[in-house]
Amino acid sequence: MQQQFWGNKMDDSRDLGHLAKRTLIVLLLVGLGLLLVPLASTLLLIFGAVLIAVLIRAAGTPFRMIGLSDGISVLLGLLTIFVIIGLAGWLFGAQLSGQFAALQAQLTEAFPVVRDRLSELPLFGQLASSTPDFQGLAGQALGFAFGFLGLITNLVLVIVGAVYFALEPRVYAHGTAKLFPKSKSDKVIEAMDASGVALKRYLVGQLATMTLVGLMVGIGLSIVGVPSAAALGIMVGLANFIPLIGPFIGAIPGLIIAFSATPELFWYAVAVYLVAQQIEGNVLTPLVQQRAVSIPPALLIFALAALGALFGLIGVVLAAPLTVVIYTLVSMLWSRDALGHDVKVPGCLPEETPKEEEPAAV
Repeated sequence: MQQQFWGNKMDDSRDLGHLAKRTLIVLLLVGLGLLLVPLASTLLLIFGAVLIAVLIRAAGTPFRMIGLSDGISVLLGLLTIFVIIGLAGWLFGAQLSGQFAALQAQLTEAFPVVRDRLSELPLFGQLASSTPDFQGLAGQALGFAFGFLGLITNLVLVIVGAVYFALEPRVYAHGTAKLFPKSKSDKVIEAMDASGVALKRYLVGQLATMTLVGLMVGIGLSIVGVPSAAALGIMVGLANFIPLIGPFIGAIPGLIIAFSATPELFWYAVAVYLVAQQIEGNVLTPLVQQRAVSIPPALLIFALAALGALFGLIGVVLAAPLTVVIYTLVSMLWSRDALGHDVKVPGCLPEETPKEEEPAAV
């Protein structure tokens, strides 16, 4: 009887210990969830550093292929990026700087012309009668100046963090895996590797598409006679990083300048943008998605809306690559491993494994 009594006491103590452990885990998860709200901006900066790290490692791939060590390859890849940027600035910096300065002046002159022409239409009649709030504009300009300083600081932090991520991605991947049960560590690392592969393919494909669209628009606008065509091509190429809505945003400056000149030039510019986007949507994107990542358009739309509402412009810019990472993790950890569905992991061909040495998206 006494032995049974002490056995029951030990069982009760063990049950209380398990209960206390589970309670602490729940409290820890709740605390982490509450911390995510104030730390969300910092987490986006970390993700931005991961994006740049992926590009740095992609630039170092040719050096790894010839047998150089991983660290040396990453440093040479980073040097290659700096050399390309510096060479482009040396060759075209003066011309592009002049075009962007001219573009700013042209847009300043074009706005009142466009307003006056639109005021002739009944739908936009009220637009002409509205006067700008110069005091409010001055306040916005001052706020933008301070925000720009913060942007520069954050950019430096992101670049420095990206270099560390690129040099030792496995350290951070294994460190993140240790936040999960030991039995699940291999699955977590596999999923993070897969997300890194998918992210690299998405970024490389997106950069190729941005470059080609920018070239097509710049050459097309130059042919039809729109001023500062090279600067406008660069703008639409950069805007193409944001899927779905980016091409429309990038086309606005060129259409404003063309509309302020003549109606005929406006329609020529519209034709250039439409042709470039048709080629991008029907030729370039399908070719890229054969080796990259195909995300359902509706999912991208809601991701852009959600992250834009939560974090503003930075959320919109990072929405697509963040969706790629989340989509990959959900496909692998939930749909494939937890539910047992036969799904293709985004960014990985059927015969490939996601074990590439890429900085895992954390």
